[in-house]
Amino acid sequence: MWTEEEIDALLNPLRSAQSDTQSIEIKEAVGGLPVSLAETISAFANGTGGTIILGISEHDDFSPVQGFQAKPIAEALAQMCRDKITPPLQPLIDIATYHDSAVVIAVIDEADPLSKPCYVRTRGQYSGSFIRVWDGDRKLSHYEIDRLLENRAQPTHDRALVEEATISDLLPDLLQSILAARRKQSPRIFGNLSDEEALQSLGIVKADSTGTLRPTVAGLLVAGNYPQQFMPRVNITFTCYPGYDKVFAGGVKFIDNCSFDGPIPEILDNVLNSVRKNMRIGGVLDGPFRKDTYEYPEDAVREAVVNAIMHRDYSPMAQGGQIQVNMYKDRLEILNPGGLYGDVTLQSLSSPGATSTRNQTLAKLLECTPFHGGMVAENRGTGYSLINHLLQDNGNGEPEIYSTLNTFCVTFRSADTSQLPDSRRDPRYAKWSDRPDVDYSAKQGSSPRESATTPRPKIIPFPQSAVHGVELSDQEMYDRYAKGVPGLDEAYARILNVQAKAFASSGESTLEETLIRLLMERGVVQTPELVKDTGAPRSTVTYQLRKMLDKGIIERTQPARSPKQSYRLKTA
Repeated sequence: MWTEEEIDALLNPLRSAQSDTQSIEIKEAVGGLPVSLAETISAFANGTGGTIILGISEHDDFSPVQGFQAKPIAEALAQMCRDKITPPLQPLIDIATYHDSAVVIAVIDEADPLSKPCYVRTRGQYSGSFIRVWDGDRKLSHYEIDRLLENRAQPTHDRALVEEATISDLLPDLLQSILAARRKQSPRIFGNLSDEEALQSLGIVKADSTGTLRPTVAGLLVAGNYPQQFMPRVNITFTCYPGYDKVFAGGVKFIDNCSFDGPIPEILDNVLNSVRKNMRIGGVLDGPFRKDTYEYPEDAVREAVVNAIMHRDYSPMAQGGQIQVNMYKDRLEILNPGGLYGDVTLQSLSSPGATSTRNQTLAKLLECTPFHGGMVAENRGTGYSLINHLLQDNGNGEPEIYSTLNTFCVTFRSADTSQLPDSRRDPRYAKWSDRPDVDYSAKQGSSPRESATTPRPKIIPFPQSAVHGVELSDQEMYDRYAKGVPGLDEAYARILNVQAKAFASSGESTLEETLIRLLMERGVVQTPELVKDTGAPRSTVTYQLRKMLDKGIIERTQPARSPKQSYRLKTA
């Protein structure tokens, strides 16, 4: 049962605004249940839910109205939700006392994504579906309803044939790179297929009604010489504005403005270069080192742009809209046509493993499309979780995400590049500052000094660590190794093999096992070497290293933001 305090908490914001809100609708309902209330019920169910309060007068400072019959109105509301709305709804309806008068309060939950659109039955799906916009109900467009209906079945717009295109519109070298990568990933499946058979299996080409092979939408986007010849607006624009919005600032409309065409790897490369060129870069001292601090972490930008490419809407009605990357004085926005798809919500988006792929063929192709030593995408459901970690670590704060049926937008807030890393370092990823063996309290510009009172941690003497000046727990063993005492290499090898088996049996991922093996073989390794030797994208290796740091498997050998950063196994 609602208390007066709880009802006041609902009504006070409305009193201040002197109107309904996005999530609350007020009706007097003295002469009966308003017919238009069905539109509001549809709008709340198609959006994020809402609350309906009946028996309150908006024109009398949101106070109870005289002559309101609560019980029959509550029954009529329940019947409306059950008989006049498709699919039928069962809201929580209460009769509460407010200022000695009875009012009806109904909580309308958001409908299940697979049940949307929720519409007024007598008006039909395309005329009776609504969405809440501020204090009113707006009819959903045909495009928006089509997007909702797509949640009930897998869209195939990325597999659609491009009738005007031919195989000659695809880049042979890029096709061969994709085929080579796919054959390496799945040799049993693709090893014995001809190029033509493999291209059809991957969904890059498909036979038309005459049997002629033609590119699909996904095939053109990934490997087309000029996909925009057939889909002019399926590209990415980058614009850098001098102010906080798109309004003219002193006669200057923008600082940089580019429209990028071509296959996805080429477009992605150009977009990242433009962001890099226009972002602010600061120089700070991090312990004894000078380090560049970037306004936006490049790996986070890449993840967001790849997600926009992979998950945008490629239906015919949406192909007139491009992906936009807009840089302002205080933020970076990445917008793409089409909102969230499937059962992924704004609340679950940043959870590891949360994924629902609108364009399955394109997503699969991006897993085997080469890009800078790795692949364009991984499709492991870690994209937004990684973005969140990278932004927090860089001092940008959490990403801001906005989604409608038409548009998805992710916003990165600018990081202050003039600040020392310590002042904006996320403690979850910067455990080096808590190390007991090093005192980092020295003034800026001086070297970290060893603490005279704190004992050093015990470290197993890996031979490769010696060149980095690591003090070993057994100095005599190290001296013997340095002098080349026979048999010592085998002793170290046995230590490494025992630890390798221990780590391999602890349930680590394949990439973690590979990283552990490389660290065991070499002792101390920098990130670029790990990226090169694993063949994984840099963002993936970086994310995996952070996980291993959190688990205590590895440790840094330098302060967290050192440009000379390297890693070693944590052995004590």
